[in-house]
Amino acid sequence: MRYIERALYWRGHLKRKDLREAFGISLAQASADLKQYFELNENAAQYDLSAKCYRGIPEMSCVVHSPNLEEAMAMFLRGVGSAPWQPLVTTRQNDPIRDGGSAQVDRVSLPTRMPPGAIVRRAFVATVNERPLRVKYGSLSTDSKGDAWRWIHPHAFAHDGYRWHLRAWCEERKAYRDFVLSRIRAAEWPQRDPDANLPIDEDWATWEELIFRTNPKLTKTHRAAIEADFGMIDGEIRFKVRRAMRDYLLEHLRLPNWDRKISKP
Repeated sequence: MRYIERALYWRGHLKRKDLREAFGISLAQASADLKQYFELNENAAQYDLSAKCYRGIPEMSCVVHSPNLEEAMAMFLRGVGSAPWQPLVTTRQNDPIRDGGSAQVDRVSLPTRMPPGAIVRRAFVATVNERPLRVKYGSLSTDSKGDAWRWIHPHAFAHDGYRWHLRAWCEERKAYRDFVLSRIRAAEWPQRDPDANLPIDEDWATWEELIFRTNPKLTKTHRAAIEADFGMIDGEIRFKVRRAMRDYLLEHLRLPNWDRKISKP
């Protein structure tokens, strides 16, 4: 039941054969399972006769699971395999040892940066189905028009360690950009057909190997401390990273004076 609901909610469509392939059941059993689900959530989807599949409606509500973006990524996006990121969780607010300051484990709690669920769902449906998405985006660029509507073509999600971005082609800028998910103020339901003429996102498709070495000007003791801290081998450490994600890695490593060539909206 949860698989049916997740597919309809996040991917936007479901066929009987999807259940057969996912669970190794017969088409007859798949039909029975779908019937059982629609008894629980009668208005979740509509049947598309031309495509021979069920399509989740834009206003669909969930009754057997709570929508979770990372869970959806693990199930329906290519190359994920399992949830790539989990939010930081601090000691419980009602934990009596928290106020006493004697807790032995704690983490920094970062602000949750996510738009309303309906916007997240539209962004995901557009990405997994490779459809254009019309969004109202709050850009911070000096030449932006504020919260203006624009068409983007999302093809991937990217997490910079703090927040989620949509990697998408921007029709306005004629380039691939990273759109901060929490800055999307509104999004229409994706209905336009995919555009087969878009250029390849070279920065996303290109992998780079970054090699870091300890500063030879440091003392031998300081170099040894840094090498141990970062788990360096023979005085160096290597990172394989998408070119589009390179700047985020460097920011986390707090490396200054880097020539930043990746454009952002």
